[in-house]
Amino acid sequence: MLVVFLQEEMLNYYRKQSEISDPGKFKTYFEDLPESIPDLCKIVQNTFNHVFWIMDKKNYDITLHDIVALGRDPNKELNMRKIEEKLDRYFSLKESFFLEPREQIDKVIGNCRDYALLLISMLRHKGIPARVRSGAGKYFFPPEKQRFEDHYISEYWNEEDNRWHMVDPQIDDVQRKALNLTISTIDLPYNQFLDAGRTWLEFRKGEIPAENFGIGDWRGQIFVLNKLIMELASLNKIEVLAWEGWGICSDIKNIEKLGFEVFDDLAEKISKVNEPQIFFELRNLFENDSRFKIPSNYKPYFMKFNF
Repeated sequence: MLVVFLQEEMLNYYRKQSEISDPGKFKTYFEDLPESIPDLCKIVQNTFNHVFWIMDKKNYDITLHDIVALGRDPNKELNMRKIEEKLDRYFSLKESFFLEPREQIDKVIGNCRDYALLLISMLRHKGIPARVRSGAGKYFFPPEKQRFEDHYISEYWNEEDNRWHMVDPQIDDVQRKALNLTISTIDLPYNQFLDAGRTWLEFRKGEIPAENFGIGDWRGQIFVLNKLIMELASLNKIEVLAWEGWGICSDIKNIEKLGFEVFDDLAEKISKVNEPQIFFELRNLFENDSRFKIPSNYKPYFMKFNF
């Protein structure tokens, strides 16, 4: 009986909006959203341009230079933390409903985290338990490469299946074709997206070079360390920007100082967060353990990309 009670408490926690996922003044726009996950993903894809995917004009027939030429600041759009801010920008670009297809130029600049955040915001509005997951995707490279790319996805509780489903709302037809994907991105296979706990544990096996984990110049030990703490934050409904970090995850030397065992234990817990008792242990860690909680004076870093 206790497990059933804890399970329902966990699901209720993820049914409610966070300060970051709350659509705020745009809540009424969520009233007539479709029910199916594929249809909701299309709305998400109709909202954002992924910053990396529009660097090459052949993908969507626009580039960041086209955005800048209109007087827009891609960095400002990328660094908006709350979904209400993102939606404010979206509707300022063009007055239209979510279901009305938009030209690429009228979409907000974002990244994988923004796609994931908007989907869980819509699902929570419907009373469906949902959360952003931070980790690494395997499906951005051929399997033989053994590469793990920094990525964010959505996860929601499927009542009918009685389990969590992982969804990548970013992958549209253009990206699916470019990546030669055959897997489902509506119910991602368990081995195709590794949450940060499983990413750490995979890294710790030592069978794959540390540099195979990450993105761009941000990879290796510092990447998997940062992802571990940021995933803990996301599980506690602090849906961080992709470049956030604080305290224990800001310095690689903390691995040597505290020992791998501290992070091994955290990773093991994160990898088992679907177990209600483990979920509440992670809630307690994030709220009360000074090594992991957000500092009182913390402000998100403004990441500036050179376009």
